[in-house]
Parts: sequence; C-alpha cells; structure tokens
Amino acid sequence: MNSLLNKSRTFLSIDWKILFPTILLSILGLITVLSTTILPEGGYGDLGIVWKQVISLGIGFILFFIISIIDLSYLKYWQVMLVIWIATVFLLALTLIIGPEINGVRRWLYIGGTQIQPSEIAKFAVIVITAGIFSMRGKLNELVLFAITFLSTVAFFILIYLEPGGSMSLLTLAIWFLMTFLALSNPLRNTLLIFIIASVSGGFLIAAVTGNWIWYLTIILGIVLTIFILYSKTNWKSLAVGGLALGFVLGIFFTISWDTILHDYQKNRIIAFINPTEQTVLEDEGFNVNQSKIAIGSGQLLGKGFGNGTQSKRNFLPEHQTDFIFASFAEEFGLVGSVFVLGLYGFLIVYCFVVAINVIQNPLHSLICIGVGIKLLLEVFINLGTNMGTIPATGIPLPLMSAGGTITIMTLVCLGLVQNIAVRHKQGNRDKSGEILDVYED
Repeated sequence: MNSLLNKSRTFLSIDWKILFPTILLSILGLITVLSTTILPEGGYGDLGIVWKQVISLGIGFILFFIISIIDLSYLKYWQVMLVIWIATVFLLALTLIIGPEINGVRRWLYIGGTQIQPSEIAKFAVIVITAGIFSMRGKLNELVLFAITFLSTVAFFILIYLEPGGSMSLLTLAIWFLMTFLALSNPLRNTLLIFIIASVSGGFLIAAVTGNWIWYLTIILGIVLTIFILYSKTNWKSLAVGGLALGFVLGIFFTISWDTILHDYQKNRIIAFINPTEQTVLEDEGFNVNQSKIAIGSGQLLGKGFGNGTQSKRNFLPEHQTDFIFASFAEEFGLVGSVFVLGLYGFLIVYCFVVAINVIQNPLHSLICIGVGIKLLLEVFINLGTNMGTIPATGIPLPLMSAGGTITIMTLVCLGLVQNIAVRHKQGNRDKSGEILDVYED
C-alpha cells in the first residue's frame, strides 16, 4: 500500500523550479517567433513556422511529463546505452546518405513528412551514455571508462562534422569533455593537464588563424607546466608528458585543418569574429553580426514593443526566427526583457547543477543533471555570444526560444530527466522524514 502511495505521489509531484521557467521561456520564444511574422505594412504573414513551433512544444511537453515519471535506473545498463548509441549513429549516418542537401549541407532527415535534426539527438545521447558509463566507476578503471566514452562520442563528432556541422560537432565534444572532466577524480591534476594541452594546441591554432608567430610563445607555458610536474612529488609525470605530446599533436592537426580541412565559410566566421569589418566577409558573417548588434542596441531600455522591430520585419537581420532570435527579442523588449530572459536561463542552469549536487550520492543521476546543465549553458552562451559578436558566428540556436522542432523537443526531454531526478530526490527525503517520524511516534 505504501509503495502504491509513493508511486502516486511521484506521479503527481511537480518541481516548479524547473517547469515554471521552462514554460515562460517557451511562451516568450513563441511570442517572438509570432512577432517576426508581422508584415511591415501590418497583419500577419505565413504562420506556418509558428504552428510548427506550437506542435513541437506540445510534443516536447508531453515527453517532458512522461520522462519525469519513468524509472531512469535502466539507463545504467550497457544494453540500453548500446541501443541509444546505435540508434543515434544510424540516424546520423542516414542523414549523410539520404538527407536533403540544403544550402550545401546535409543536417536534416524527413521521416513521415517531419523534419528532424539527428545532431540534436546526439547531444542527448552523449549526456545519457557518458553518465551511464561513469556510473560504473566502482566496477571498471577510470581510464577505461574515459576511453569508452571518448570512442562513443568521437563517432558522433565525425558524423556530425561530415554534414558539415563544425559548430555542432564541437559542441557535442565539449559537452562530453566537461562531463568527463567533472566525473574523473583529482580536479587539480585534470586542470593542469587541460592548461598544458590548451596552451600548446591553442598556440598553434591562433598562430595559424592570425598568421602571427608570436602566439607560438604560449607553447612555452605548456612546457613549463610539464617540467614543473616532472620535478614535483606527484605521480602525474606520465600523464603530463602525454598531455604535452597530445597538445603538439592537436596543434599540428589544427594548423593543417586551417589550411586544408576547414571550409571557407568556417574560416570566414572566425575572421569575422576577429575583425567584423573585414571587407572579404562584410557581406556575409560580418554583416550578420553587425545587423544583430544594431537590432539589440536599437531596443534600448524597454524595446520597441511587440511587432515593432524593424530589423527582422525588413529582413535586415538574417535567421531572425532561429539563430538570431535573441536579437529579435531584444529589439522589441529591450534591456529589461533581455535581462529577464537571461535570468530565467541562469536560474534553470544553476538549478540543474543544484540538483546534481543534491543527488551526488547517485552518480548516474548527478551526471545527467550536470550534462543537461552544461548543454544549456553552452547553447545559451554560444547563441548569445554570436548575437552580440563576442564569439564567431555559429548555427547554434537558442534552446526553447529559437524556432526548431528537434532542439525544442530534445531540450524538453533533457529537462524532463532533471525533473524526474529532482522529484524523486524530494520524494525520497519526504519518505525518510516520514520513517523518522514513525519511529519517533512509536
């Protein structure tokens, strides 16, 4: 009887700290997309994209509530992880084979008349697979788990990059890397290794991009840190040498990639970030970012009001319903509205990490929450950075606000995982409190 009551309470429980900001962001995104359909002469244009977003949100919230009540313990079984991995690889490979070519890339599949983007599913797969594998830390060596998660993620990285989807492939790899960094023991050692690898490989990369040899001097920092570890009393010496070697390998790879592998549009995005007024990119990436800055700045304190944005209405702002949705929102709702949106995202991201800390005794649950928080943090940071010109322009949409079916649904699926974990944790605490009270009354 108590078991049935517990299941009933879990089914009916809702963590409003997750659901409320999620609903608000979804509504604000829908309002902004609707606003962009208003024609300069008045009235609404094609509302197809609005209805698609409504349907995506409906499907996403249904999955959100379903996932919030299922048993997540199955995710730690290797059979389940293998099925998720195979299904994701299959969809990514199928995209390269039969996906329609749109603007020179193959990133989407049409299944039953519905467009899906498998690379968004890959981010979800990385989170649950990495969390599931590292939940076996008591059974297998850390380095073995690291190698397994790396190989599983590299398969996603390569398939996404071949679309080509450079930004999305790097984002997928970054989610895995940060989750792994937090999952492994000895944070000080890991931090030093990251500094060694980043300083060496970064020196090669920046020197290749700018053509200025002075950036090679950052390699000295990596060598100095390696020597410092070699003369210390730690047992990290082999790892430090390996990190230095990996830094050189990655650095050489980055240099070769810049000259022979990266596409022109990818180079242009980086050049436009370093110098937005560069004539060779002024009409493309540099122009896009400049128009986004104009839209954000013209919103001033309170914005121009719903439907009164001129940059999106007159098509000065590119991709104003997807990649540059924040600029569209900021133009109409100003600094006050922008700060409110940032506050909602900030609260949601921080709460994911708070839940992860609360359930740290359960590695699977804790790492899932960390992964979802990292995913949201990187997506918001990259999209806002692109809109404000602080990082190179990428095709990363703003979760819950940008028009896009797959990212909207998968974001809600990921938040459903956090909702599940948060509710079960609270329910567990209430059950323990009840047990203590029963003992006290007896």
